[in-house]
Amino acid sequence: MDKLHILVVDDNHINRLFFQSSLKKLNCAVTTANNGFEAIAACKINKFDLILMDIRMNGMNGIESAAQIKQLKTHHTTPIVAISAESFNTDKQKDFSQSLLKPVKQEVLAQTIARHSQRLHYFNHELALQISHDDEEIVQHLRKIFTEQLNQVNHDLTELYAKNDYAKLNQSLHKLLGSAKICAAEQMVDEILDFKENLSESKFNKLLTTIDKMRRQSI
Repeated sequence: MDKLHILVVDDNHINRLFFQSSLKKLNCAVTTANNGFEAIAACKINKFDLILMDIRMNGMNGIESAAQIKQLKTHHTTPIVAISAESFNTDKQKDFSQSLLKPVKQEVLAQTIARHSQRLHYFNHELALQISHDDEEIVQHLRKIFTEQLNQVNHDLTELYAKNDYAKLNQSLHKLLGSAKICAAEQMVDEILDFKENLSESKFNKLLTTIDKMRRQSI
């Protein structure tokens, strides 16, 4: 799997060095920006998997910067993590996925990276772009719809399997397979085909586990 490419936005040189060093230890590729203006410019050139955004910065604060970045077609679904020295409630800030409190401990940073690494692991992004004719916006939009449906998919498949209704189960799996192929969710594609070839309980549970992990990572 390719490294996560992370953008660190902070107007404090020491903070940038800290995150850069910590993230490289976590096998991430890192780009830094001194302020919101540089962050927006960087996002117009590169596609980042995750953005760590300082909230209080001179010129343009983190909230304003995140809002403008989210307007870019290539980053409207990119997770942005707020970094603040004070408690920051992301419930009212739709542009942020979560917040971390300074100073950020290495293990907390590692957990954050692992969470987003796990999310990317399920999709072959390059293949998804090929399927969608290099349209990043369509790739992200279809992926969002796909993951939002997984909670219901998990429930339906479990119910049909418990009832031994293999005709309807096969129909549901066929529909899921089509969506997974379009979104380039290769692990799910392989597990669906594997289960359809041999309807064993262990293979079904393996598929459900993947669906559940993908569902939880999309929250």
